[in-house]
This record gives sequence, C-alpha cells and structure tokens, in this order.
Amino acid sequence: KVRRRNEDFILADDERGIFLLADGMGGHPGGDVASALAVGSAHEFLVARGGETGDDGVSFLLAEALAAAHSAVARRGIEEPDLEGLGTTLDIVYLGRGSAWLCHVGDSRVYIFRRGELLQVTEDDNLASLLARQGVPPAEIPPHARHVLTQAVGVSDELLPEIRRLEVEEDSILLMCSDGLTGMVPDDIIAQIVRDRRNGLQGIANRIVAEAISRGGYDNVSVILIDPEFRRPPGESLLLPGRRNN
Repeated sequence: KVRRRNEDFILADDERGIFLLADGMGGHPGGDVASALAVGSAHEFLVARGGETGDDGVSFLLAEALAAAHSAVARRGIEEPDLEGLGTTLDIVYLGRGSAWLCHVGDSRVYIFRRGELLQVTEDDNLASLLARQGVPPAEIPPHARHVLTQAVGVSDELLPEIRRLEVEEDSILLMCSDGLTGMVPDDIIAQIVRDRRNGLQGIANRIVAEAISRGGYDNVSVILIDPEFRRPPGESLLLPGRRNN
C-alpha cells in the first residue's frame, strides 16, 4: 500500500518441486531487478542440474544454485552502473523423493507448520538477529537493526547460506514469506490463520496477505505455501537438523 514497485519475486515450480522467493533490498536501485534475476538464475540452474540425487548431492546442488544467483546479480550490478549495489534475499525450497530441503540467505523466512504449531526454521541474516545472538537484550536492540542485512545475494563478498533438510510429518505445511509479512503480522496470528484449512492453501495465502495489508501494508508481502506430501513415499519420514554451509 506504500511502495510504488514490487521488489519481491516468487516462483513455484510444482512439477519439479522447486519453490523460490526473493526480496530485493528496499531503497536500493534495482531491488526488483535483483530479486527477479536471483530467482530466475537459481531456477534455471536447478532445472538444468536437478533431478533425483542423494542428500549430499542436494546440499551441493542448492549451494551451487545460490552461487549462480549471486554471480548473476553481482554481474548485473557491474554491467549497469545505475544498478550498482543491487542485492536481494533468496530462499529456495527443493522437494526431492522423501526429502524437503531449503537454502536461505537474508531476512525472508521459511516456516514449517506441524502438530498445530508454527516453527521458524531459518535464521534472519540481519543486525537484530546478530545482536541477539551476541547476548544483547531485546530492549537494547534498535528498531532499525531489523532492516540491516548482514548478508545478501549479489552484494556480500562471501555468502554463508543456511542449508538444511526439513522434517516433514503428516499434514505439515511449509510457508515461505518476505519480511513484508513478518514485519507486520506476529507469528501467533500467522499460526492461527494456517490452522484454519477450510479454504485450502490458496485461501490461507489470501488471508495471510490480507492480514498484512490490513495492518498497514508498509512493504511488499509475498507468500508461498507448500504441501510436501505429494513427493513423500508412504511410510517414509523426512528429517531435520540444520547447519550453515559454505
């Protein structure tokens, strides 16, 4: 309701199980260019190199897809001086046979809804999160720190992506979103909306976006909801832990 252009970009490739979401850096030139380029480059790489592969292979595959996006965005900034410094967040969810993987850089988020609870499974790459990890009390963290990214695709000298395999149980839902949602709507309200599945995933997505807009809509808000069950063999569980890989 405030910004003149949409700096978010999303892509849902149901057939291949590839889902991407990017949020161009607000206030920077070419934020919309960066997000579209990052999503397009990562998707193109995964389509060309993807397919059924082992767990170790998926981890490297996602890291390489992120590197392809990072290179494409950085190169555009060099080639077009007016776009110097363009950057973006990037989240990738990749569904393979019996596995759900994610790759994350920036402050867009991926959540998992399971057992009636909403759990954030990515860690924000921003100054607020860094200060919190260093032990700074929440009351002493300045409000603007949430908007200062500590790494972003296209501008960081080195990326340390969060790459993890997710535990997906029966009736689990994955939620990808830009900070246009999380900056406006508390997690408990998002969870309440996700619990009500009467209108399916599209109905949930519509209500989530409407809630962000009703609270001011100060930023672009994008949401992808994923039901991973269609790629999961019967009786096979998908497992968790997380790590941050080079």
